[in-house]
Amino acid sequence: MKTFILLPLAFIFLSFPGFAGDTLTVQQCRSLAVQQSPLQQKKLYAEGIAALQLRNVQSNSLPRIQFGAQASWQSDVFGLPFTFPGSDFPEIPKDQYRLSVDVAQRIWDGGSDKYLRRQREVEREIAAAQADVDMFQLREVVTDLFFGVLLLQESEAILTAAKTDLQNRLKQAEAAVAEGAALRTTADQVKIQIFKTEQQIAAANADQQALREVLSKWIGRGNTDYYFAPSEWSNQGLFPEKRPEYRLFDAQKSAAQLQKDRLRLLAQPRVEAFAQGGLGRPNPFNFFETGLEPFALIGLRAAWTPVDWGNRRRDAQVFDLQQKNVDAQRLAFEQRLEAGAVQDFWALNAKYREQLKQDEAIVTLQEDIVRRADAQVKNGVMTATDYLTQINLLTQARLAQKTHELQLAHARERLVAKMGE
Repeated sequence: MKTFILLPLAFIFLSFPGFAGDTLTVQQCRSLAVQQSPLQQKKLYAEGIAALQLRNVQSNSLPRIQFGAQASWQSDVFGLPFTFPGSDFPEIPKDQYRLSVDVAQRIWDGGSDKYLRRQREVEREIAAAQADVDMFQLREVVTDLFFGVLLLQESEAILTAAKTDLQNRLKQAEAAVAEGAALRTTADQVKIQIFKTEQQIAAANADQQALREVLSKWIGRGNTDYYFAPSEWSNQGLFPEKRPEYRLFDAQKSAAQLQKDRLRLLAQPRVEAFAQGGLGRPNPFNFFETGLEPFALIGLRAAWTPVDWGNRRRDAQVFDLQQKNVDAQRLAFEQRLEAGAVQDFWALNAKYREQLKQDEAIVTLQEDIVRRADAQVKNGVMTATDYLTQINLLTQARLAQKTHELQLAHARERLVAKMGE
């Protein structure tokens, strides 16, 4: 199994002011989503089912008791075609009745209970592992929602700061208009830019609230704010055995192997003791007794099928193929996981790192441009439209920088979520 050891990563620590409620990290959100998931009930149900089934297996060693009753009428009965002098042969009635109790006690069945107990345990392991697999997928869903909220939250903060700068610029423009040093158009252009910024803030806020509501449904916690703190990462490789899929694959292979091992029981004899007692009219064991008479029968019986015409051999081949099928699913899972992780790996160590270096340079240069543009507008060298364009470019540069910072953190947390840490 291939592994990738990630290069040292400079962790980003972003903190945001909380609302009236709790403040949660992405790790806490993932944990809450798993705890609140209804899928947790599947594990409890699997435990309950297994416990009941094991009780049934234990009862196999107890005697089997069956009560029976039968009433019948037949068109003819046994009779002698001749008579003995001085003897009166009883007449067997055509309407016959029987009440009976049958008891059977297993003596030897090849030890099938041992395999049945193990089979129930493996079924429980499969059900629990499948529930863990289903819940594990919530980790990536919640991680994506978490960083979606942070991105919109940061975007709103940057746009709000840009709006404040524009409002300050509007005050300057209004003062210049009042003094006759600038046209009313200059102030109106600033107002238009403020309105556009307010539209962006409103859109970001609406999207953020929508994601917050969705995330709160997953974690079962409302009125919550979020901040990012890097997860502790052991950096032991890309595919540790913490993934629940590995437990599921192992349990599925164990189930197939167990079924294969049980095949040898089919070649062994079954031996049990039995007893039957009751009342019959006539006595089923003595038809000379035509009244309601007691009867009893005890004995041993055995069953053996030494020849099965190759069925067990073919069944063993089926279980071998099932195990190979599980191995193929495991390889396909690792391949899929590896492909996604490689993409996150390069995003961490190349794409976003390089973008952040460029973002820092772009924001620094754009801030210088805006400072010079402000002086040029005051001196009448630059129009208000050109100045607003530079302000807008600075806002977009800051948004891009914050977006790439969060994308870098997001890519790392997706890897952590995939690794099960």
